[in-house]
Amino acid sequence: MGYDSTNISPLSTNISVINSGLNYLIIKLLSYIMLMEGIGYYKGKTNMTVTNLKEICEQAMEVGTKIDLSDCPYGETTGSCYFVKRPTNYYFFLAGLVRLQRLTHIVEIGTNYGGSIMSMSKGIYKDDIENSRLVTVDIIRKNNEGFKKYPHIKRIYGDSLKEDVARKIVGSFDKKIDLIYIDSVHEYNHTRENIYTYAAKLSPRYVVLDDIRQCDDMIRLWCELVEEFGNNAFDASDISIRKGAGFGVIRWR
Repeated sequence: MGYDSTNISPLSTNISVINSGLNYLIIKLLSYIMLMEGIGYYKGKTNMTVTNLKEICEQAMEVGTKIDLSDCPYGETTGSCYFVKRPTNYYFFLAGLVRLQRLTHIVEIGTNYGGSIMSMSKGIYKDDIENSRLVTVDIIRKNNEGFKKYPHIKRIYGDSLKEDVARKIVGSFDKKIDLIYIDSVHEYNHTRENIYTYAAKLSPRYVVLDDIRQCDDMIRLWCELVEEFGNNAFDASDISIRKGAGFGVIRWR
């Protein structure tokens, strides 16, 4: 007897529809779980491996905007506004990168008022704070009152390129670190020496540079870094809302 589609029962049709619906829901659920892993919120706060640096930066900004940085002011400026009481945009990027990649061992060169290192501290999960190590160095010392809220941040006073200061910074860690953030003297030799001195001694996962578009020296240095690191160097200026001064991220290892 030939196949007659009119013999299909309503029950069979309903089961088929139900199965299709379940399959759709399962696919959507798996996609959602993968997304949550990617931004560090799913079970155990682990994150899905994302190899594209641009995607990492995009996710970092997305995650960072959800972190409360209200007590991380930018502080004194050289612009028309003498003092900025709020966090600047790229602070959210820094906090998001720390949380997304679960970075806990961090060096900052160029403390200023402390808003950036405080923002990175806010990006660390509370149960990781005890085992974290955050070190910031500058030739000036500001905002002592604000730093009282962050006793786990170690402040070092001095020139990061002086041997005794470098010894203190490197000696603060007993293993490879996660991040070096540099926002110091925006000169080619000074910035380059800081990068290669501390990257060689501390082997960071990431190096982040502020003000890569600020002047010819920084533009030249960033171009050289892009040539050296290729796809592992990404201009995150647009993503971090830092289009004018510029913001660069290097995946060092």
